[in-house]
Amino acid sequence: MTDAATLARRIAQGRGDEPADLVIRGARLLDLVTGALVESDIALCGDTIIGTHGRYEGKVEHDATGLIAVPGFIDTHLHVESSLVTPLEFERCVLPHGVTTAICD
Repeated sequence: MTDAATLARRIAQGRGDEPADLVIRGARLLDLVTGALVESDIALCGDTIIGTHGRYEGKVEHDATGLIAVPGFIDTHLHVESSLVTPLEFERCVLPHGVTTAICD
């Protein structure tokens, strides 16, 4: 559960009232509704994304010009036992390729 102070900080940073903890600047963000790649800043407060599609100031800023940002991919049908690796080894192999969730039979 998020406490009131953390929530207030996220709101203030998301509104631009104070600098975000981290801004990833100039990435092309995949819009999952339209399929378009839109140049965008991505603002984070701690480990939470608090804003996209705006111009944000950050305490720390990283230039992502020319890079594409996408949400974590979901593998919706997987038989991990057929891969002949442990779940931890499977995670080690797929996470670098963007798979953050797997639904296993």
